[in-house]
Amino acid sequence: MNTWSNAPLSLAASHNFPPYSFLDEEGNLSGIDIDITNKIMKLSEIQFFIELKPISRIEYLIKNKKVDAVITTTPHITETISNSMWFSNSLYNTTLSLFINSKNKEILNQKLSYNKVCQRTGFLNGSILTSPEFSSTSFIDVRSVNYVSQLVDLLTLGRVDCVIAEDIAFIYQAKEMKKQDQVLLIKEITDRDIFIGLQESLVKRRPELPLKIDKAISELHKNHAIDDIIIKYLQLPLKKAN
Repeated sequence: MNTWSNAPLSLAASHNFPPYSFLDEEGNLSGIDIDITNKIMKLSEIQFFIELKPISRIEYLIKNKKVDAVITTTPHITETISNSMWFSNSLYNTTLSLFINSKNKEILNQKLSYNKVCQRTGFLNGSILTSPEFSSTSFIDVRSVNYVSQLVDLLTLGRVDCVIAEDIAFIYQAKEMKKQDQVLLIKEITDRDIFIGLQESLVKRRPELPLKIDKAISELHKNHAIDDIIIKYLQLPLKKAN
């Protein structure tokens, strides 16, 4: 029988957030974070299970210690939560980027500031923009939506001038919607590292977990296994303005 010292870890990941974590057509857990976590835990010989939850629910579960760990794909892990968690070495890096509709590429030749080009801008709800150039108050009209697919529609239908989004998620969704030729990445704003976070109370009970997890991450980086997983989900390079 399992005891508190060897019980399977309960991990939470964002629901319906392709290509990071989602249910495939057969109802199976899939995505970059799911595949990476599976490899980490297999190498570490750690028993675990993953549940997909809305971000607000994940925050509640972490605060109330009802989940052992989280895969921090997005910037939704608040400072309050992060103060009570141990974070692994970086799994990989994502970039928050600025996108325009490709039909407006000629705007770039006018050498206008991005704030003037992007009067109306789309964001994903819960996104945290930390950049010396931009903030959520830099734009006249900010449209916040719940899903990346909605950001793609806002931009391609001309309802916003620009979108600020994580490049991996946005390009993936544009490809899924067959609209990748209508979006253009024009500026990389800021980078983010992705981690696995464990409750500090769990780490105190099972101090071997951080060592096992970080060792497995190093091994996966050495073998380029994480890069291979990301490439599997993003088969084409990003389209970026010259």
